[in-house]
Amino acid sequence: MKRNLLSHRVIWIPLIWILILQLSLVAKLYAQEPITVVKWPAEINAEMLLGKQLFFDKMLSAKQSMSCASCHRFDHGGSIPQAKAQQNDGSFSRYNPSSIFNLSNNYPLGWEGQISSVEKQISNLMFKENIMGLSWPKLVKRLKNQPHYVRQFTQLYPDGITQTNIAVAIAQYELALTTPSPFDAYLQGNQQAISKDAVLGYELFKRYGCVSCHQGKKVGGNLLQKIGVINPYNYNNAKNTLSDLGRYNSTGEEHDRQVFRVPSLRNVADSPPYFHDGSIETLEQAVTLMGRHQLGLEISTKNVRLIIAFLSSLSGTPHPELLP
Repeated sequence: MKRNLLSHRVIWIPLIWILILQLSLVAKLYAQEPITVVKWPAEINAEMLLGKQLFFDKMLSAKQSMSCASCHRFDHGGSIPQAKAQQNDGSFSRYNPSSIFNLSNNYPLGWEGQISSVEKQISNLMFKENIMGLSWPKLVKRLKNQPHYVRQFTQLYPDGITQTNIAVAIAQYELALTTPSPFDAYLQGNQQAISKDAVLGYELFKRYGCVSCHQGKKVGGNLLQKIGVINPYNYNNAKNTLSDLGRYNSTGEEHDRQVFRVPSLRNVADSPPYFHDGSIETLEQAVTLMGRHQLGLEISTKNVRLIIAFLSSLSGTPHPELLP
């Protein structure tokens, strides 16, 4: 009996070490990938939930006809189906609204990369009265007339309802809107999480060099880059629209002409139209044009389809408590 137990132990110990070695090799392999995993927040706190109320509250606009969610729809990848967003004064936004999902305070925001944090972006939106039509003093006054907001702000902030606290609460909510996807499960070792086409598409995405601009947690969003690196991306010189000029609008520097923040590709399959001006209707067009202008390549129809299979695996949803 003792001899049998000993023999089993001799067999199992090497097997256990082999399993541990295999798991460590898998972990090392995926740790070296250019794209890194996103996860839901470890906990959902009261500040995030207050920010959620504000994000969906139409009281933040002058006519109480629109909220932050009006330009960042959860059923459309955090953006809108239109090329530009209609603003409070009837005009349209300069750029196609970027997704509100998977933001970060570590990188520049805005298509021109001119905003350094989510809080500053929120402050800028309220300062521009053509967008929401309501100045900060008017918004603070309006919220102070709402007992439920007075109570919640007082519980969270010693100074209650202020411009800073409003921006911080909304920012905490927006920063919590991470969207773990099937591809994240794949990165963590679940090889069945995405289709074979998506795996092949990811390999092509890396081989072509798309990851040079689209990497990290957001699969982009952390660089400023010229559109038309290899082959010029011509804008309409006759119209010379501000959206075509990109970062040049912020700096006035010639080298910033047609330079834009590289967009995140998370949830990209859910958020057409594409590009800074919303001029590209399909993901097939977007991938083809990026290959041509940024990489100097004509990507075959088959490989475009495979890359789109990969991009589709990047779609996920925020934490259930943070949904509308």
